[in-house]
Order: sequence, then structure tokens, then C-alpha cells
Amino acid sequence: MKIFLLLTLFISPLLQAKVWHSQSAWTQESSKEFSNWIASDEYNVNLFQVGSKWENIKTDCADAIIAAQVIFAFERRIQFSLQLSEGSAHSITSDSHKFDQIQDDVQRVKSFIHYLGESIGTEGLARYNSYPIDLREIRPGDFYISRWKTNGNFIRHAAMIKEVLPTGHLVLYSSTTPVKVRELEVREGMPLHVLSGKPWGFKRIRPAAMSAHELEDYSLNQYDLLNQVGEDSFFPRVIDHLKVEEDSLEENLKRRVRNLCSQLKLRNREINSTQIYLESIGHRCMNYSEYDEHSTPSRDKSLLNGIKRLLYGWKKIRRSNSATELSHELTSALDSILRKNDSDEARLELRKMCHIRLNLNGENLLYDLKNFFDLSMKGQISSHPNDTVAKRWGAPGQNTSCKSFY
Repeated sequence: MKIFLLLTLFISPLLQAKVWHSQSAWTQESSKEFSNWIASDEYNVNLFQVGSKWENIKTDCADAIIAAQVIFAFERRIQFSLQLSEGSAHSITSDSHKFDQIQDDVQRVKSFIHYLGESIGTEGLARYNSYPIDLREIRPGDFYISRWKTNGNFIRHAAMIKEVLPTGHLVLYSSTTPVKVRELEVREGMPLHVLSGKPWGFKRIRPAAMSAHELEDYSLNQYDLLNQVGEDSFFPRVIDHLKVEEDSLEENLKRRVRNLCSQLKLRNREINSTQIYLESIGHRCMNYSEYDEHSTPSRDKSLLNGIKRLLYGWKKIRRSNSATELSHELTSALDSILRKNDSDEARLELRKMCHIRLNLNGENLLYDLKNFFDLSMKGQISSHPNDTVAKRWGAPGQNTSCKSFY
């Protein structure tokens, strides 16, 4: 009996010498199964939120894509590997011994995901761990990565393709910076930024130890297309490759409103989360890292610019013959934001399309895109996390005396 116990004590740590014990390698068949999993209800915006098996996983855009791949691989017992640099055999795999001390399987995988997030970002995902695909074969589980320059600095973003719509438009799920636990953001249509060339663009996870010519749907046609038609026509041509039915102007405008509505609702959840955090720290002034995590300047600017782009397009459309194709409900809603129709009926149509419920200074009210747009244009929307909820949404109140870091 003592010998058996000694053997058990000796063998047990060895059994935990991997993040999980894999039964197969990631293959092209695994990629097809991953595609089906991404398209299913198992992969959803609340995957990393409280109540999910995978709650409290912190992500930015690249982390969210890698985390989804790791979760799928763990649940199917597929070996997972990421390459760290070009021309290097150095990689991180699910055979790692770094997490042996964590007994719980799920917690061990979560720690593995966070470790990967600290080790690799969008550059590594684009350059060493994915390959460009044929535009005609884009499917759920593929992802889009872009890089562009703002104020002299490179900005990068990656989004998972959840669904390809019949009109050729995409449903994209993504996280953002800073790294934190968050609900995934949803966008319908095409990504906001056109790829600048290799290695960016529409990509698929690259199975380890497979050469380019062996990869399913491997193609450089997206780069050829970009060179042929230019940035302005690139996404419309991608849509042409994917669509099985024509888009309508009505649905196009509604899709743009849904995207803005998604941003408005996500801002609301971020602010509510910030209030919970403020209560936990006694409402003291936030330090730089806390401010960076909870402030919303980029989110607020993006939402405002999105509304501006919608209204710019709507101004052109409403002066054209195309406006007669649209429903009265939609035209009334858009005219309400544009201040061309101040009737209660038009505002009601707008709120049918998008609104959130807020309590500001003790008053329960419905808040819509027009509220945000008008108050933003007046400079009354606050991005500062130490401001009151009322101030965050542009209602009257005392400004915080806490420092603004940017």
C-alpha cells in the first residue's frame, strides 16, 4: 500500500505537466469545426462575462481571438501552439509546464490564455500564426486584422468573423484596449479600416508545421484586388465576392443604425461597470492605469464620428430619388437626428430603433442617438471615469476635480 501511495504521489504531478492533454493536432479539419463553433451560440458576446464558464478572462482585440481558439482547442483536446517570432522555433504550446501548480482545469486554461495575451499581440497573430485566404471562401472563425497610422503612431485592430450575411456583409465580434474583462463588441458590415497589404487582411489560423501550399483556401487575391481597385473600392468588391442576394438601401441604413446602437449600449455597460469599481475604491481619484482602463475618449469619439458619417450619407440620400424607396419610419427616425423633423412621432420612431434607459439626477428617461449627438456637439459628454453618471451622459452636474491623464 505504501509503495502504491508513493507511486501515486510521484505520477500525479506528471499528469498535470500540460495545460491539457491533447489527443490530436490542429488540422484543417479542426479549422472547419472551429468555424462551426464560432457560428454557434456557444461563441457569444458574453463569453468572458460573469456567469460564463470562461468569465473574468481579460482581453484586447488579439487576445479575444486567441482566447476563442484556445477554448475551442481545450474543449476538443486539440494541441494549441503559437509562434512568437519569425524564423524561430520558439513557440508556446498547450504542453507547457508553466501552470502545473493550478489544479482546476478551467483555471489553468484561463491562466494560459492570460499568459498568451502577455506574450503576443496583433503583430504576432498576423505575421506568424495566420495565413491569407481566398476572399470567396471567408467563413466564421476567420478574422480580419488591420494596421493604420494615427498621429504618427501605428494602431492595430483584429475582429473575429461571427457570420457572413447573405448580402455579403459580415458580423464581426471584437474586444479593444485596454486589456480588461469586457463584453465583445458587435459590428455588422465591413471592418472600418482597409488593409494596407501583407500580412494584414482576412486571415485564418495557421496549423503548425504546414507549408503555405498545403493550406486550405490559401490565396493572395485580396492583395491583388487591393492593388487593382484601390482602398475606396476594396470592401465593396469583397462584398460582391460573398453576397448571394442584393442589399437594399433600407437595410443598409438600418445596419448602420444598429452598429451605432451597439456602441451606445456598450458605452452604457462600461459606465455602469466603472460605477461599481468606483464604489469598491471609495470613489477616490483614479490613478493612470485605472483612468486608462475606465475612461472612454476613444469610444466616445468613435460613436460621435459614426453618427456624423451616418448623417452625412443621409443628407445626400434624402436629396436624391432614392429616398422614396425608404419607409416612413426610417426616414422619420433619421430626420429626427438630423433636426429636420422635430415631431414627437419622429422621435418615437428613432427610439423604436435604438434607445437605452438611464437614471440621471433622479429622473428615469429614455436616451437615444440624438441625445448623445446633440450633447457631444455641445461638448457636454464626459469621458472622465470619476465624473458622475449624469455628467458622463451630458446632464447637468459638478465636474470632477480629479486629474485627467489625456
